[in-house]
Amino acid sequence: MRSILPKTLTLLFLFLVTLPLSAQKGIEDGSKFGHNEDSVNCRKNLSLYRTYYDQENFEMALDFWRPVFFECPASSANLHLHGITMFKTLYAQTSDKAYIDSMNMVYDARIKYFGREGYNEARRGMDLWSFGQNGDIDLLQESFNSFEKALELDGRNTDPNTLTLFMGVTQKLFDLGVFNNGDVITNYGKVMDIIEPRIAAASKATDIAARDNIDMIFKAGGAADCDGLINYFSGKIKESPDDTELLKKVLSLLDDAACTESDLYFAAAESLYEHEKSATSAAHLAQMNFDRGQMNRAEHYFKEAISLEEETTRKSSYYTKLAAIRLNDKDNRAARDYARQAIELNPASGTPYMIIGNAYAGVKVSDDEFENQAVYWVAVDYFQKAKQVDPSLTSNVSEYISIYSGIFPTKTECFFRSITEEGAPYKVGGWINETTTVRFRKES
Repeated sequence: MRSILPKTLTLLFLFLVTLPLSAQKGIEDGSKFGHNEDSVNCRKNLSLYRTYYDQENFEMALDFWRPVFFECPASSANLHLHGITMFKTLYAQTSDKAYIDSMNMVYDARIKYFGREGYNEARRGMDLWSFGQNGDIDLLQESFNSFEKALELDGRNTDPNTLTLFMGVTQKLFDLGVFNNGDVITNYGKVMDIIEPRIAAASKATDIAARDNIDMIFKAGGAADCDGLINYFSGKIKESPDDTELLKKVLSLLDDAACTESDLYFAAAESLYEHEKSATSAAHLAQMNFDRGQMNRAEHYFKEAISLEEETTRKSSYYTKLAAIRLNDKDNRAARDYARQAIELNPASGTPYMIIGNAYAGVKVSDDEFENQAVYWVAVDYFQKAKQVDPSLTSNVSEYISIYSGIFPTKTECFFRSITEEGAPYKVGGWINETTTVRFRKES
């Protein structure tokens, strides 16, 4: 015969069996607060930790915060923010890295329960960066890893401040010997690949400011050496030979790193000129060819720069370069003519006067030896004018003045030409065709 349990015992049994199912924690069933008694405890501890948190009594607050975090972690977004704040504060007070570990644990949970992984990795990177400023390599490396992950996750949507700090921690690790030049250049390229297209599309002030700060960090950091820049950007230009902004960037970086004699500089300058003829790009090419001794090409591009340039001082400098090229080629008359154009555009430049002095010195204007000696009077006039206009040239031109004054016509030679007084006007003929003043050679 089957026994039948009393009704009260049956109900008690069912209660005991079903109680664990109805009193689950939030972490177990995915709810915000859990259920029944666990829900009550979660809410109670939430209230208690917040009371102590608001009083900045973090030691007491954590006694109630921990049960909430481990039992109902999805109950509040502020739970995670407050936890991060408390652990950061305690680390700042104690330098105990256990608090950094706890902070990282909270960030991981925040990502798990509330998403926005890229954003939260960037925030984690900022916190670790702030604590690594004393040169703690471990914290800086962790910071870099978080920023790098944020860049991978958010890509073109990465916050501009995150991009700037990513470059900052890169530079810091380079300074500490963890990263090499190639690492810095590669990371610079990463952030520029993100921010440059955004600026081209929308030109937001925050992006422009970030790019300028990143450029400043990179250029001032000492990692941008010629070999590294050339290795990195050669491939970039091959991939995007028509990207004029990239070409300008490369030229600017190579200029700053004194890499203007490199083949990459030449290739970038020529590509830029093909796509965007401007005085600046023509001048880049002209200077590069000038430095390499390729004077015919340099002259061609300086003439192009002159035709495109509107600013008179720069145009004057291009004429001065042309005058120097012609003088080097012993085309003295053309050198003089270009120098005169430079002076007309910028009378405050002394170099063109010096070029004219050199263009006149030693030239023969006739078969008459006295006439040829008289040319030195005009040459010295221009050397005197050069140092008067630009005192920085004094050392150079004073040497010329001394040399050529020593081969002026003598008083006797002048007497035979019926020239008896110094200071008298004298017209030098031929292609020079200028009036000067008589000066006797000083004889011992």
